[in-house]
Amino acid sequence: MDTGTSRKEFYQEAMSKGTILGIVWSIMYLLLFAGISNILLFSASMTLFIASPLIAARQATDFRRKECGNAMPYLQAWIFLFYMYICATLLSTMVSYIYFRFIDGGTFFMTIQSVFDETMKIAGSDEILMQQMKQTKAFLDRLTTKEFVWQLMNNNLTNALVMPLIIAFFVKKKKE
Repeated sequence: MDTGTSRKEFYQEAMSKGTILGIVWSIMYLLLFAGISNILLFSASMTLFIASPLIAARQATDFRRKECGNAMPYLQAWIFLFYMYICATLLSTMVSYIYFRFIDGGTFFMTIQSVFDETMKIAGSDEILMQQMKQTKAFLDRLTTKEFVWQLMNNNLTNALVMPLIIAFFVKKKKE
C-alpha cells in the first residue's frame, strides 16, 4: 500500500472494519430469524440488508480518508472491501451457527412451516402455487441446521465476490 499505510495495518484495518460489518450482518440475521412472524423485526432486518453495502462503503471511505491521504486506487479499494466482506462472512456465519445450535431450538423452521401451512390454506385454488409451496416445504423439512448455515455462508461468500467489485467504484479516489 503505497499511501503510507503498511500492508499489516491495511489488512488489520480491513479486518477491523469487516468485524463491524459482521456485527451488522449478525444483527440483521438475528432480526430476520426472530422476525419471521413479526413485521417490525422483519422490516428492521430488511433495512439493515439494504444499508449493508452503504455501511461497507462508509467504512472503506473512512479508511481512505484517515489512512490513505484521501486517495485510493480501485484495486486497493476492492481488496480492502473484499477482506472486509470475508471477515463479516466469518463472523456472521459463526453467530448464525451459535444461534441455531444453542438458542433457536427449531423455532425458526417450525415458524416457517406454519407460515407455509397458512399460505397454502389461503392459496388453495392455485394448483401451480400449491405444488411449488409443497416442494419448498419438503425441501425445508429435509434441510438441517448445518446445511442452512452453510447456505447462508455460501450466499455471503458470493456477495463477497460481487459487492466489493461494485462498491469499490464508489470508494476509489485519485490523488489530487
